[in-house]
Amino acid sequence: MNRLVGFHHVALTVASRDDSAAWYGSVLGFEELFREEGDERKACVMRFPGGGFGVGLVEHVGPPDTFDPRRLGLDHLAFTVATREALDQWAARLTDAGVDHSDVIEVPAGGILNFKDPDGIALALFWDRA
Repeated sequence: MNRLVGFHHVALTVASRDDSAAWYGSVLGFEELFREEGDERKACVMRFPGGGFGVGLVEHVGPPDTFDPRRLGLDHLAFTVATREALDQWAARLTDAGVDHSDVIEVPAGGILNFKDPDGIALALFWDRA
């Protein structure tokens, strides 16, 4: 039987594809795979170097007061990191980039670091001690 084995990327609705791509590249280290542009949207897909998870950044073209279900996006995205030390390194990297963050919060399952991208999308880095 065929089964799903993972996913390639998720899409986030952003105010500016170009500004968001620059932020995800410089702050989080994502590399751009490709970009596209049409009459209704501008988009690019980025992923963390070495493969794996990707993020699609989608800017919808049109008046902001027009409802379009495609304008809805994720409001929270969490990435996992391999070690507790990596979580501390990410906290330092975010601080160096001038990104406000929660510092590492210890939770029963491990640790979490919360912050937001320039469009206000809540992001988290999570280390699972299991």
